[in-house]
Amino acid sequence: MISTTIKAWLKAVPKLVAVLVTIAAATGPINAQSTITFQGGGKMYYQDTGQGHEAVIFLHGHTLDRRMWDEQVKLLSHSYRVVVPDLRGYGLSSDPQEGYQFTHADDVIALMDSLQIDKAHVVGLSMGAYVAGDMVALFPHRLISCIMVSGETCTFTGPGKPRSAKSIADKKKSIAAVKADVEGYKRRRVSGLLSACYAGNRDKVRQELTREIMDWGAWQALHITARVYYGEQAWAKLKASKSQVPSLIIYGANEKVNKGYSLPYLPNGKLLIIKKCGHMVNLEQPEQFNQALLDWISNHPLK
Repeated sequence: MISTTIKAWLKAVPKLVAVLVTIAAATGPINAQSTITFQGGGKMYYQDTGQGHEAVIFLHGHTLDRRMWDEQVKLLSHSYRVVVPDLRGYGLSSDPQEGYQFTHADDVIALMDSLQIDKAHVVGLSMGAYVAGDMVALFPHRLISCIMVSGETCTFTGPGKPRSAKSIADKKKSIAAVKADVEGYKRRRVSGLLSACYAGNRDKVRQELTREIMDWGAWQALHITARVYYGEQAWAKLKASKSQVPSLIIYGANEKVNKGYSLPYLPNGKLLIIKKCGHMVNLEQPEQFNQALLDWISNHPLK
């Protein structure tokens, strides 16, 4: 059963109140760029392209945006409806309101509702994988399948617990340091993410990572953020109920983390390790990643 804390939070999920901006003609392939607006503030920008009766939703990593999935959008849009949002606080989406509690998983569910997508294949990398991990645990009925890349259902403190005075004080110190040199902070982020890639792939991904990170507004580094993952609450639910969603977990072999720790609670799960690869799997080894993506989605159709 879902805990009382999770039930209470799910009831408080912000309701979608408007769908805005441009929608393409109803005939032929979809090619829309729009935003949705949520009660309590916040707009999510997304691209909705392709054709097909199955939808695939891509979720980007922290400090990045929807553009990291451009090659995968091109690959799939001939046969699938492909939806790629900028999560709240990234890309062309609006920044959150400091002190307002939301989660990225709830925002994705609201996006699906607004687009009348009952179920979708969800693909996330790093932060996006944590969000997908929340969904596979708490919203399994909304997923056809799940692909978590460089991350899984996480055990971070969830929205049911307030931040301690110490954590707030520590964050304020960090914010002051970032404010002193925001551009330097972002360049250090570029260097850090490049170092998480396989050495032979760094030149290949440098330009794209630099472009997206330097465009990032750094809101999360400059504010006390909400607890944007269900985290430990999702983890407890996953362990208790063992989600039946077909789930592929992908890691680069050179990433030094505990890979596949959630597999005991995913009866239809599989772990794939890609050689000569680090954290940014889809950018470092696009051919291998794309093949794995196509195989998984085509082998797990909507029933």
